[in-house]
Amino acid sequence: VKSSPAGAADMAQIEGVIGLVGKDFTMLMTDSNCADSILIRRHDYDKILKMDDHKLLAMGGDHADMVEFGELIQKNMTLYELRNGFPLSTHAAANYLRGEVAHGLRSGGMVMLDFLLGGFDEHAGPSLFFLDYLSALHKVDKVAHGYPAMFVTPILDREWKPDMTEAEAFEVMEHCITAIRERFLVSMPSFTIKVVDRNGVRVLRKPGE
Repeated sequence: VKSSPAGAADMAQIEGVIGLVGKDFTMLMTDSNCADSILIRRHDYDKILKMDDHKLLAMGGDHADMVEFGELIQKNMTLYELRNGFPLSTHAAANYLRGEVAHGLRSGGMVMLDFLLGGFDEHAGPSLFFLDYLSALHKVDKVAHGYPAMFVTPILDREWKPDMTEAEAFEVMEHCITAIRERFLVSMPSFTIKVVDRNGVRVLRKPGE
């Protein structure tokens, strides 16, 4: 049974979705909790979906929507590549994703999810797009969704810099994890971190770690 819109929006706020752009990569991180109301079902849930070889979609919110809507977007992007012989750029994928979220708002199929879409394009380089459940889309350098954003946004503002190395970005994410664990009311014992660059997608921290 899916959550009510109000309840799903609250769940999206409780979850942490964080991203930043480095010199030649985009890094995304989410908590690994799978929760329903006051119940934590598991601590090893992967909320970062590989869209293709050079795109990642991090999600926070209703877990049924994560599976249903996330895979719908993933398969349609694959279909586009098969039909046309080349994949969507990250910018085009972000606008396609926004269009689907906006269509749901207008047609009664509202998707209770917040998104971060990160990717790497040969000519444009790394990029990161912020999209919320009301279909507000922005291209950003660093950003966070949910209540954890209250704790990690100052860290991102202070420590992020252009041309960050992957090691520096990972250290920033570790600082964000520390802040969330020390200050946030909800327990988040494990996080998932993935990075996408010219060579594709890699997992830096597996769900449950």
